[in-house]
Amino acid sequence: MTTETYKLSKDQFLEYLEPFKSRGLPTDSIIHKMVTGCGATTLELKFPRNSIIIEPNLPVIKGKCDKLNKKLRKNKVVQGVYEGIDVEQIKQYLKNRKGYKKILTTPEGFEKVAEAIGESMYKDYFLLFDECEKAIQDVEFRSDIINPIDAFFEFDNKAFVSATPLIPSDPRFNKFTQVVIEPNYVFAEPISIYTTNNIVYQLKLILDHYAASKEDAERKIFMFFKSTKRIRNIIKGLRLKDYAVYCSEKSVKELRVADVEHAYDGINDKFAKYNFLTSRFYSAVDIDYDQYKCDPIIIMISDVIAVEHSVIDPKTESIQICGRFRKPEKIEGEPEIIVQKDIYHISNYSSKLTNFSEAEITSILEDKGKLHHFISTYKPKSDVEYINKFIDEILELNGFGYFLREKDGALNHFMVDNFINTERVKGYYKSARSLKEEYANAKHFLVDAGSNYVNYCLDDEQLSQIKDSTTSITLNDFVSSWVKDIMENTADPLWQEVNINMIKYSYPEQINILQAYGMKNAAEFDYSINTILKQLADSKGLKRMLPILKFIQRTFKIGNKYSSAEIEAGLIKGIAETGLNDLKPGLRLLREGAMLSERKTIRKDEQGKSVKGHEVLGYVQSF
Repeated sequence: MTTETYKLSKDQFLEYLEPFKSRGLPTDSIIHKMVTGCGATTLELKFPRNSIIIEPNLPVIKGKCDKLNKKLRKNKVVQGVYEGIDVEQIKQYLKNRKGYKKILTTPEGFEKVAEAIGESMYKDYFLLFDECEKAIQDVEFRSDIINPIDAFFEFDNKAFVSATPLIPSDPRFNKFTQVVIEPNYVFAEPISIYTTNNIVYQLKLILDHYAASKEDAERKIFMFFKSTKRIRNIIKGLRLKDYAVYCSEKSVKELRVADVEHAYDGINDKFAKYNFLTSRFYSAVDIDYDQYKCDPIIIMISDVIAVEHSVIDPKTESIQICGRFRKPEKIEGEPEIIVQKDIYHISNYSSKLTNFSEAEITSILEDKGKLHHFISTYKPKSDVEYINKFIDEILELNGFGYFLREKDGALNHFMVDNFINTERVKGYYKSARSLKEEYANAKHFLVDAGSNYVNYCLDDEQLSQIKDSTTSITLNDFVSSWVKDIMENTADPLWQEVNINMIKYSYPEQINILQAYGMKNAAEFDYSINTILKQLADSKGLKRMLPILKFIQRTFKIGNKYSSAEIEAGLIKGIAETGLNDLKPGLRLLREGAMLSERKTIRKDEQGKSVKGHEVLGYVQSF
């Protein structure tokens, strides 16, 4: 593959740079534009020729269609194609459109475009595959993303484009030209890298820093994280109120069921103080200044302990994420608005991650391929079902079929590239230093001198042992052992306090018990919260309360949810049974024996209205 390089000036767009201004994007090329937002896709949408542009993610298509079509329903400039748009709608657009046809489609929608246009498509249209690295990155879990690839090579005029392309190994690209659009100015952005063994606490420290700063009061924070479950936990754990989550339509429904109400499947004007965006918003989506209107604080989060696929690639995804925030348009006669970004990447690491080199992967696949070919070629014919099933199981365990195309059994080069790319990225998360070193080698970033590894006594691996089903007694044991380790093995009192406060952020009830009892006193009982609770119960004369406390444990089960009326009715019954008639049935009494969630929606009534109440999370005492 040959390479051509063109220099791009600051604030210059491709539509004003030759030869692109006169000739458009070149055919049979992989265009590496190096910086986001220089207008490669915009150039194709404006250039005088018919175009089909494949966009990997739906929000990009909707965003560009809304911007170009405005509120037009007829005579649209651009036709978006995705789920819900049928062939007839595309044909109607082609019939009504008087100028050059411009179609934006998902990879899955490409077949509908081909059916609507017909064979003339291959000569009459330029095919552009935007954010082309996604074909490699996403094919493992989204096999349809490469559906248009065979048709791509049938077009007379075609190109791949991205600010962060991954060059495919498919030999059909060998005769392509790599066209590099290289800035002739300094474009690297400062970034702070924090590798830590406790991601959420490190995130909390950063959020607290900005919350305490009057100068940053109007700034919005944008957190990029691939796990909606972990996003939910962060929102609940940090008790964030002014938040918004941007994710898939399916995840929006799941989050709203989990009482995360401010979740959306597209970029809108509802940006909050704290915004979370999942991977479908990492690339191509334009977040215009009119939408974010601030100096954005960008925080990328990777938690390979809890969610291995949350890794973020510094060579591709980090660059794309930071490029989402578009510069304000210059208005003649008005001062230019300069946008200042603060960029962070917080991550843990795991030495347990596999990390095969490209040479090792090639060797692995060669061996698997030989075995697959041998078994497939010399597979014995048998009428005995279990023998055929056994042979099929051997082929499945071998795994080479995973790298073959379904339609013809040929090698799927994009799946091979995905394997190589996945292993490359995991390598950045195997040690405390590797991620920072990779950023230091990147042209797009300047690593802040304060970037370092931050170690806490309570780490993500320990926290991952605690599940939603963990009982309060077991949780007390977990916290007690962590506190004991900190107090006995950390000599610096200040560092003891930092680590105790970190645990308190996650488990305030447990630490409050220890601090109320006094750490010196707690040391006599090896910081055992369960033992201290027993002592406190005795000292406060709670023996008299034992009957009602035992009734609470029999009646109000862990994991069950109760409305205020159900709580009152249950306690009235308990008071009557125990004869403790001076007690008042209500939340205060229930909390004497049970740990409760915050008030939340627990179910829908027969009319579909939300019923509020509390979930029993555990018990205060153990009997």
